[in-house]
Amino acid sequence: MNHFAQLCRRPTIFRRVIGTSMIVLTLATLTLAGAERYQNENDLYARNARTVPAQLAYIGEELREDNIDIGSGELVKDERFQAGANLFAVCRSGNQIYQSSGLINHGVGDLCPLLPDSVEQIATQPVILGDGNPYYLYPLEFDTDRGHFVLLILRDGTEAAHELKVLDRRLALKVGITLPILLLLLISAALWGMKPLKMLGQQLREIIKGRRERLDAPQAHELHEITLALNEMLAQSERRKSTYENAMKDLAHSLKTRLAAAQAILDEQSDPAKRSKELYEQLGQMDLLVQYQLRKAVMGRQGLSQRSADIEPVVKQLANMLSKVYRDKGIHCHIDIDAQCRFPGSKEDLMELMGNLMDNAHRFAINQVRVSARLTERGHCQLQVEDDGPGIDPEQRQRVLRRGERADERHPGQGIGLAVCHELALAYGGELTIDNSPLQGARITLTLPLESFSTSE
Repeated sequence: MNHFAQLCRRPTIFRRVIGTSMIVLTLATLTLAGAERYQNENDLYARNARTVPAQLAYIGEELREDNIDIGSGELVKDERFQAGANLFAVCRSGNQIYQSSGLINHGVGDLCPLLPDSVEQIATQPVILGDGNPYYLYPLEFDTDRGHFVLLILRDGTEAAHELKVLDRRLALKVGITLPILLLLLISAALWGMKPLKMLGQQLREIIKGRRERLDAPQAHELHEITLALNEMLAQSERRKSTYENAMKDLAHSLKTRLAAAQAILDEQSDPAKRSKELYEQLGQMDLLVQYQLRKAVMGRQGLSQRSADIEPVVKQLANMLSKVYRDKGIHCHIDIDAQCRFPGSKEDLMELMGNLMDNAHRFAINQVRVSARLTERGHCQLQVEDDGPGIDPEQRQRVLRRGERADERHPGQGIGLAVCHELALAYGGELTIDNSPLQGARITLTLPLESFSTSE
């Protein structure tokens, strides 16, 4: 009883599978049962028809004895015709023109109205006639010089009707046994087939309770894409959580340092103008830090949607703006963007990324900057920004990717541009590398996967 109640509380998908399948199986079983019953009727009808030829031998003589002349034809010339008592009638155009003495004695009444439009459509099951007994009807069509006639022969169907009832009971018993067995097999198959979904639900509950971090590879291929998507969402959730926590820690630490510096400035007995200037510098740095940490908290992919942005318009817009900022240096910016290569993220992140990289390149360049984008053999988006400046020493390359670190203290800045790019690369599942450029300066290479997870077969 508890198991049945549990089945009734199954998810809707389970009930739909079981219900739909049972309807199909029931219809199929009943169709097969109907076909078997029809075959049984035909077999009994054909078996009783075997005695009809022997009965024909007596029909002609009886017709002659009663002075019924239906003309010369194949039937009356049959050598098997001899006198005798039979159950038959002769019909023409749907009207009964003769009824045998046997039928009269049985009191079955007029039989010709029972004939269908075509004798081939005659019923193969016993027919209850006027005397209350079942009979098989065997119509025989023949033509004579007096017209078209139908000889309707009757055979007692009492025994056949009883046998048909026995066969019907056996058939009903088979259907009654088959359907419950099919139902049990169907439920077992459905439970086995839905086991991967049940395991997936259990793993999700374990993740909610903190007992696991990822979903295992599914046992069913159909759940492969769902598992990948859920694992990607879990990974994004963990990355965002880690990003939020780190951002708040960094912000708290940085603001604490800046507030301490501001407090020290206020405690100094110095010139008010100088003190105000230093305070504004600290406030400006705090504002940059807050903006940076807020921007950092929302960078990268959000959800499973695969957004993309055109690279060339953004790069040209930034190049035009930076040419005005650094007009005194007369820098030539060469742009080489593959039209098939698109940034696998939002336009805002692309602006943030390329803005920092191109600004650094213009700041340190002597007179050349090169920006390129292409698709790699692995199908990744590779962005490169190069300059002909002094470059970055190998021992300094990892340090400049940390927030607040600068390779050249002679140039103004907060030291967070490359850190933002590095963290953006990590947020998109990519990487940022620094090496030497053929232009003799630094080359920043950012490689990003076009898809955060694969749903290919």
